[in-house]
Amino acid sequence: MKNKKNIRYLVLWLADNCNLKCKYCYAQPVFTHELMSLETAKKAINLCKDKDFTLILAGGEPLLNFKVIEKLYQYLKENGYKCKIGLQSNGTLITDEIAEKLAAMEINIGISFDGTMAVNEELRGGTKKVLEGINLLREHKKNININCVLSNRNIDKLEKLVEMAYYLGNVKGIGLDLLRIAGNCSNNSDIFPPRDEEIYINLKKSYEKIKILAKLTGKKIGIREIEEIKLRECTICNNDNYCYSSLGQAMVVTPNGDTYPCSSLVGNMEYYMGNIDGEINMKQLSSGKYERCGMCEYKQVCKGCCPSRMLYNKKYEVEDKDCILRKAVFKLLEEERNINE
Repeated sequence: MKNKKNIRYLVLWLADNCNLKCKYCYAQPVFTHELMSLETAKKAINLCKDKDFTLILAGGEPLLNFKVIEKLYQYLKENGYKCKIGLQSNGTLITDEIAEKLAAMEINIGISFDGTMAVNEELRGGTKKVLEGINLLREHKKNININCVLSNRNIDKLEKLVEMAYYLGNVKGIGLDLLRIAGNCSNNSDIFPPRDEEIYINLKKSYEKIKILAKLTGKKIGIREIEEIKLRECTICNNDNYCYSSLGQAMVVTPNGDTYPCSSLVGNMEYYMGNIDGEINMKQLSSGKYERCGMCEYKQVCKGCCPSRMLYNKKYEVEDKDCILRKAVFKLLEEERNINE
């Protein structure tokens, strides 16, 4: 029997393929079009020392491999696993049958959507199918989170995305990811990260819109990046590590069983950890902190920047926008406290 690993965050690339061709996708154009077998998924699960880790079902588009999702979920329940499960999907493949089955599972679902319908169609495509899928999940009383990749093409549409989230009725949160220069984005010079001032201005508008709509509807939709920092401030969190990858406790498994410490590093042999059928050597990324972080006024509560993004930023010689986004959130919350005092 293999030695079990202290894996707190496990990502299964159930499908190294996707039915969309997003203009900024960091994984394109290197998809192998492979689907993960149930056997490979089980091997990865069984490598985990404990049974209460976080499990992310991803890709590519994981719903291309929905039969394995069903069987894997059953396996987890039958074998006493208590892991928190997340599914990240583009939402286009959700049928009434899939929506009904997902609603019966204890799975947190994230659906990608990038602003208004027009902008989403331009950047991602499949917009009508996405909305149909979200509506089917709502009909089966399944809540979702929306994930949005911020770029120059949609930063000014963030407030509209908030309005749409309230309109849809089953959105409980919005997560923001900053565009990274890799994959398809490398060949699309008209798509680039938003300017610093745009991040703060549009984040503030969106946060104010949420507060207005929350009063009107009695329902609050949280922006992940804001809610995370609120929690860290309340708990005086001094954790110096950005994520489980920076602790050496994360593993991403591709359909053929190859493993890496982060989804953004899949295919990068410098960070290859081995195959699931052989020896696995866990790798630890940086803490997500720059030397300048030690002089920052927010150092006590900021968790730093994405370690893999730091690698891309260095490679492509671009500014780290994670830092700008976090400072924008800190500024918003400071302003809010000053008003309430």
